[in-house]
Amino acid sequence: METKQKEFKRAKTVRTEYLSGVDEIQRWLRQAEVQVQDRTLAPAQMKELLHRINQEITGIYERFTMVKTNGQLIIDNCRNSNEKLLVQSTIDQLAQELGQVRSWLDEKKQQVGDSLDAWTRFMNLYQIVMAWVVEKRTFLDQTIELRTLSEARNKLNDYAAAVKSIKPIVKHLSEMDKELEHIGQVTTVGDLKDKLQEAEDAKVSVEAVLLERNSLLQEACEEWDQCERKIKDIRSWIDKTKQALDSPQHKKKPLRDQLGYCEKTLADINVQKTKLRLSIEKLEVHFRNGMGGDPRLSENVDDLLKILDGLAELVRTKTTSLEETLNQIDIYQQQMQTLRQKIIQEEQQLRLVMAPTYLPHDRERALAEQQACRERVKNLHSKITARNERIKLLIHRGTPDDAVLDI
Repeated sequence: METKQKEFKRAKTVRTEYLSGVDEIQRWLRQAEVQVQDRTLAPAQMKELLHRINQEITGIYERFTMVKTNGQLIIDNCRNSNEKLLVQSTIDQLAQELGQVRSWLDEKKQQVGDSLDAWTRFMNLYQIVMAWVVEKRTFLDQTIELRTLSEARNKLNDYAAAVKSIKPIVKHLSEMDKELEHIGQVTTVGDLKDKLQEAEDAKVSVEAVLLERNSLLQEACEEWDQCERKIKDIRSWIDKTKQALDSPQHKKKPLRDQLGYCEKTLADINVQKTKLRLSIEKLEVHFRNGMGGDPRLSENVDDLLKILDGLAELVRTKTTSLEETLNQIDIYQQQMQTLRQKIIQEEQQLRLVMAPTYLPHDRERALAEQQACRERVKNLHSKITARNERIKLLIHRGTPDDAVLDI
């Protein structure tokens, strides 16, 4: 009896340790999967999380070794063939899921490392752009005092150099946007999106003043006979701008590029109007000083200003439409992010109900729950597909929908 009691206690202990080990490993696997797939953390936080999970997995593997040992004892001593198969399949599934988590960890480590590098590059570019903004604002604060045409030309050269410096800043902003997109594919971007918007707004405000003053100086350096040519040039610019806005090549460009072109066009329209007014005012000064004048010139200028106002209204309408379209695309992308998170949860639930240990004595219910999970996952994928198609339509059409799809 003592021998049998010892064997019974040993068997009970083995089975208890086996079941508790399986539960512990499964709980850890579910938690680790959610943490590894989480995109709400910053790269540095995700790096720390992965390091902690990597430390935990060693202990989990030790626990798994004990589970395999106890499971093998159960298989060797149990007379129930179904139970043997259940224990063996459980051990195999745990081994597979542990291997999957380790694979995810390795992949995520590489992605997070790349995100950290992208974060550093983003901040370096941000500092360059903001330093440029500070420098140009200091430059713009300098008073322009022109006494001779030579002085005007020298100042014009300074502003021309300042305008030329805008091009690399535009490239830096484009690179920042790419780095932001790269980071957002793996982790949260934190306040980087606000920093990008801050840099873009600062650049646009400085650029507008630089372009305007540069244009004013160009006007100050022109002669009377250039006024007629200027009117002709502006008319040509309006025609080209309208053609560009309506051209198939422009409509094939990304919506943000189209929006940027519209915003630049609005700024250019203001520049052109400023050029025109300054040109005619300068000529009228000469006219009042006894140089004569052509009354038709003022009429042409007034007509041209009305045309520019009409073009500006057209571009503003198109800008509003593009902004609404991009806003709808952002909404759909946010909805897709929410749907993907739901898919992760449903797939996790599916793996749970597919586990051999889940309702082993009620397989019909387990199969029904598995099918329900699959249907929910399929439905979520369908919603993502619908939003992808809607985004493609918005990008192709370039105009917003009357109503946004609800989740």
